[in-house]
Amino acid sequence: MRFYTVYKCKNKMTRLVAFKPIFPSPFGYCNFGEENRKLNQQLIKDIDYDRSVGTGKQRSFKHNASSWQSQAEMDKKYDSFKILTEKVLYAIKPIMKHSGFEQKVVDNCKVENFWANLIFDAGGYSTPHFHGSGRTLWSGVYYPQGMGEEENNLDEFKEEDHIQLGHKKGDGILVLYDAAKLVKAQVYKPFETGEYYGQEVTVVPRASLLVLFPAWMSHMVTPLTKKENRYSISFACNYYNDERSY
Repeated sequence: MRFYTVYKCKNKMTRLVAFKPIFPSPFGYCNFGEENRKLNQQLIKDIDYDRSVGTGKQRSFKHNASSWQSQAEMDKKYDSFKILTEKVLYAIKPIMKHSGFEQKVVDNCKVENFWANLIFDAGGYSTPHFHGSGRTLWSGVYYPQGMGEEENNLDEFKEEDHIQLGHKKGDGILVLYDAAKLVKAQVYKPFETGEYYGQEVTVVPRASLLVLFPAWMSHMVTPLTKKENRYSISFACNYYNDERSY
């Protein structure tokens, strides 16, 4: 985004004043809507089954309270996750291209290492963390189920209801942080309402919603205030045609 304005100097000459963000952070989302309703139901069944047979990790320590996390590579165990993999790949490629990656990078990325997360009790949350390492360029989260009552029509989606700039109160909200937030806060403390001054972005989970962001972006989940299930599926977008060694 950029804009220009023109003003007149005292000598009546005009000057062009330009504004352009120079360090923007890419972010993307896709609402699959009713198309994924049956898939969502199967994903939840597979997650519940995986938890019931004792795989994954029960978490109760300070970083991931009252939660369970599956082992990685759920996309190799369940057909529902394989279908989701294809849908995510379809969505993430144009976003990567638009954010500046060369076509050869986009073409040689794989969406993989899917794992499920379940927060199931009051007080459950996740502390700030990021998923980036080595070949991982992008991360993402898919929600097979929203918070609270299920929506009647998943095709009806309003961005302002689920994705917004700034702090938002609520259970199980995904919070994405500006990488330079701590530095900006030292300088711009009086100006915390603008998107260029370290504001976080909040995402309210909704069934069929896919959220995509760079692997280096720190994020967390706000605590639940009541006993309910918050399902989410995380994954990595990895690049496999790089001359760098790891």
